[in-house]
Amino acid sequence: MELQWPLILFTTLLAWAAGVFGAQCLYALRGQGTRAQMPALITSAVLLVVGGIAVFFHLEHWERIFNGFGHLSSGITQELIAIVVLAVVMVVYFVYLRRGGDEAKVPAWLAAVGLVLAVVLVAVMGHSYMMASLPAWDSVLQIGSLLGAACGFGPATMAVLCAVKDESLDYTAKVNVIGQIVNVVLVVAYLVAMQATVGAYTQVDFWFDPTQPTMDIAPTGVTEPLSGASLPFSVVALIAAACGVAGAFVGKAKKDWKVWGAVCVACVLVSALALRVVFYMTGISIYPFF
Repeated sequence: MELQWPLILFTTLLAWAAGVFGAQCLYALRGQGTRAQMPALITSAVLLVVGGIAVFFHLEHWERIFNGFGHLSSGITQELIAIVVLAVVMVVYFVYLRRGGDEAKVPAWLAAVGLVLAVVLVAVMGHSYMMASLPAWDSVLQIGSLLGAACGFGPATMAVLCAVKDESLDYTAKVNVIGQIVNVVLVVAYLVAMQATVGAYTQVDFWFDPTQPTMDIAPTGVTEPLSGASLPFSVVALIAAACGVAGAFVGKAKKDWKVWGAVCVACVLVSALALRVVFYMTGISIYPFF
């Protein structure tokens, strides 16, 4: 399948937005990172808006997206509902932060709701891509890969913001290390899952298309993330995710999260983008076989 960059950016930026908001809610539940709460909320809101705008560039006639909103079973509708609900919670969160002044505290119930909705948004977004006709996409681990990116993005971004606000916290290191490890594990798991779907494709030599009678139905290696043109991107996704883990440990040792937090964010970004490229490159439909 052709690379759909608007959708690649949409999923990556929304995973980042959900990750940052989820991380700040986790910090709020622990009473940590109070000075970084408002910058984190602004960051997640901006990422949510930019990601939402990016998806419109996927459509030649973007105004027709509204035709899909009338069907609750539509992935677009479910994504919109999840985004709107999360945005409403962000507004309520903002009100509590403003009322709290320098303390920047929010109720535990609101932080818990925000954390759950951040996870739900990523899950709904990933679920909209699951379809039986695309074996490499039709996996729970595809959703897991997006949750992994969120787990990597959120703590790393919070680490940078806490460092900028001169909040040196041991909790920052702990959460960031865990988040980066979760990300690399889920990247590996999804690549393995994609590789395992190769057997779902029946070997057919040619398209039965009178206009292109000799065209290969699926070039060798196209459906495999660990071979062919997909291999370099799979390697980049793995190496970048692993570098994120290394960066988290170095940041923990040196306690310099302005630098190493940013390094972790960059690593997760590269890994997430590369994995979504593989996602589209292996998105070969089995529909023509039937």
